[in-house]
Parts: sequence; C-alpha cells; structure tokens
Amino acid sequence: MKANQLRLASSAFSLLILKQIIQSVRFKMYNFVKTASIFWLSAMTASALPATEAPVKRASPGLYLCENAGFSGFCYHYTTPWGQCNTITDRFPSGGRGVSSAGADWGNWCTLYAQEGCRGQEFQVYYPGYENLAPTGYNDKAKSYNCAAI
Repeated sequence: MKANQLRLASSAFSLLILKQIIQSVRFKMYNFVKTASIFWLSAMTASALPATEAPVKRASPGLYLCENAGFSGFCYHYTTPWGQCNTITDRFPSGGRGVSSAGADWGNWCTLYAQEGCRGQEFQVYYPGYENLAPTGYNDKAKSYNCAAI
C-alpha cells in the first residue's frame, strides 16, 4: 500500500509540476504572441506610411528683392511660376534702376537680367542670396528675372 501511495504522490507531484510548466508555457506563449502581434502591426503600419528621411523644406518659386543692400528699403517677395519671365522695375519706387540685394527661395535658383524681358547680362542667385550686390558687380542692374527648381 505504501508503494501505491508513493506512486500516487509521485504522480500528483508530477501532475502539479506539469501543470506549472503548462501555465508557464501558456504565459510565455501569450506574451510571445502579444509581442509578435505588436511588432507585426508596427511593421505593417510603417510600411503603409510614405518614407521620408527627415523633415524637409518645401521649394517655392520665389525671389526676394530689395532696393538697398542688407535687404532694406523697399522690398518685394515675388512668387511666380518657374520659368516665367518677370519684369521688376514696376514694383520699385526708384523707377528702372534695379536692386541692391536679392535672395532666391530655398529649393530654386533665379537668374537676374540687366534688361526687361529676361535679356542682357545675366546673374544667378541661389538661396540664401546676396545681402549686397555691389561686390558682385551687379548692383542696380537687375530689370527682370526668372526662376527654376534646383
């Protein structure tokens, strides 16, 4: 009889151990499935979003011109379609003398022209531009411009 009791106790102990193992495995499986599901959902969401390396500045077709050096005096920010020729002399109160500081918007470059209608001597302006056109030899010469995307 003692052998049967010992076998029963041994079986009961084995069942208890087996039950704890199953519960432990269930818990681990539950955590594994939960974690795997989170990673899977994250991967699916990430792949559905557009990829970007970093926030970027958006390009705009514009040119900032001022009648005086240091972006001072009368200034005007032109926003026109890329490739369109624009005469600037009508905006400046000094008549047709041109400008002394010029800055293209980020993402494009502009060509200044010494004559209306985008003709004559050319001068390229990129972002951030020139606070003083005098050292370039193009001070007070601009009469028209056009811009293009970089």
